[in-house]
Amino acid sequence: MRALYEKTIAFILQHIDEHGLQAGAQLPPESKLAVQAGVSLVTVRRALAELAAQSVVRREQGRGTFVVRPRVRAETTRVGGLRNSLHLDARSTLQTQMLGCFTRRANAEECGALALQEGAAVWEISRLRLLNQRPLIWEQSTIPKLLAPDLGGYMEARDPRSLYDLLDEVYGLKEAREEQTLVSRPARPREDELLDLLNFEWVVEITGISYSTRHAPLDRFRMVFVAKSFAFRLSTALANAVEAVELPPES
Repeated sequence: MRALYEKTIAFILQHIDEHGLQAGAQLPPESKLAVQAGVSLVTVRRALAELAAQSVVRREQGRGTFVVRPRVRAETTRVGGLRNSLHLDARSTLQTQMLGCFTRRANAEECGALALQEGAAVWEISRLRLLNQRPLIWEQSTIPKLLAPDLGGYMEARDPRSLYDLLDEVYGLKEAREEQTLVSRPARPREDELLDLLNFEWVVEITGISYSTRHAPLDRFRMVFVAKSFAFRLSTALANAVEAVELPPES
């Protein structure tokens, strides 16, 4: 069971969301928050102190508490690199920290998802995404080595292109669509460590498969977002929508 101050943190975040508070907006006084949340002033102050430590709010002596950054809007159903999925303003910076890139044998589940033969080799790529220097997304990709034999060299050389731009421009693997599953859950110890989370925080985990214009699976991915930092927008395609198909060149 969560402690009262943890529930109060969730209440304050919900208040910011429901009222559409943007950076610089002022929160209600601590006494009013305490009444609304049904907790003591001590609990509210502890909750605000935790949010201030995470740069979600800013507390100013004699003035009050102000929002530092609202949630980032994310549209993960949009194809392409991560930046295409995030609504970032001109002042925001998105950086990538490589955690690992190596080859291994695909397990049975991956072979089924990526249409691979038993024992096929895959690239496993693990990256941490930092938004305005804060670690907010842990991203893992599993890509058949047969499709991109020397992909590791590009990743280790810190090629400035996004992963999907590399797959498209170097290997002719253009992403056409994705299948995704979205789950909200408590963070696990490894995620707490990588994403600098408190031990009660939640994440949004998105897993799925990317398909090329030839309808072939090219990436089995997993993205873990810090839940309090993002608002997700999902869209659906019409049932009779026509998918792009890449035709082979005429002989």
